[in-house]
Amino acid sequence: MDIKKVGIIGTGTMGVGMAQVCAQAGIPTVAVKATPGTPERAQAGLEKSLARMVERGKMEAAEKDAIVGRIAFTTDEGAVADCDLVIESIIEDLDTKKALFKRLEGVCTPDALLTTNTSTLSVTSMMAVCEHRQRVAGLHFFNPAPAMALVEIIHAFETSESTVRALEAFCKEIGKDPVIVQDTTGFIVNRLLTPYLLSAVRLLERGTGDIEGIDHAMMSGAGHPMGPFALADYIGLDVVNAMAQNIYNDARTDHHNPPHTLTRLVELGYLGRKTGKGFYDYSSKPPTANPALKHPIS
Repeated sequence: MDIKKVGIIGTGTMGVGMAQVCAQAGIPTVAVKATPGTPERAQAGLEKSLARMVERGKMEAAEKDAIVGRIAFTTDEGAVADCDLVIESIIEDLDTKKALFKRLEGVCTPDALLTTNTSTLSVTSMMAVCEHRQRVAGLHFFNPAPAMALVEIIHAFETSESTVRALEAFCKEIGKDPVIVQDTTGFIVNRLLTPYLLSAVRLLERGTGDIEGIDHAMMSGAGHPMGPFALADYIGLDVVNAMAQNIYNDARTDHHNPPHTLTRLVELGYLGRKTGKGFYDYSSKPPTANPALKHPIS
């Protein structure tokens, strides 16, 4: 299948990032804002990000203009009607995603590929509400989408081989490195990454090391580009907590159960970089460990 036009539902960080990747590869793209309000803020954010790349000499101004020109920002879900591929990137809530897939079946042509960028939820559950199930799959990009090469292609229960092969070819066309995964909660990366992040929190709770010490140890001793606490803050602690809870609900293994400190930080609104404070306090440069975590959170 030749994918000539792509629709993205959701204009958050991941949605806009995926739209940029598609447009950068020369593919006309529709980006649909899925929450109330206008899409102008998302479009302005993309233009600002691309302008910084031009200033740094990483992109020509003409290429920036071409990328922006290939993306149509809208609030109308019906605008994806003529797309060959639709990728949903909305809130990580299964019922909300299933409702969207049901609506897309009434909007898109029967042979359009319908995919989800979910990080942990069941693709098969979304597929269940669809009539043409063979064209439903997962297409899990990683944040930031323009920079991260990997895309997990999730083969759900009734996904056809032709759908998987079409998505594999599409990923290569847009310069990504695809890996085919079965529909297991968390897939490959998050199924392995989540317990690693949670184990770091448990080491902190036991007093084995402090935040900066544990991060330094994993960077210096294991060669990781970021320590587990810096990485959790980058991902978003609410996202990490949700991934852990989703996997725990499926696997029921203790090492997937969100630790007390993580859940308390989320309750307090300390979600990491996006709120200015998580395991680290980003009001200082360089960031320092959140002073609230010098003593256990109860």
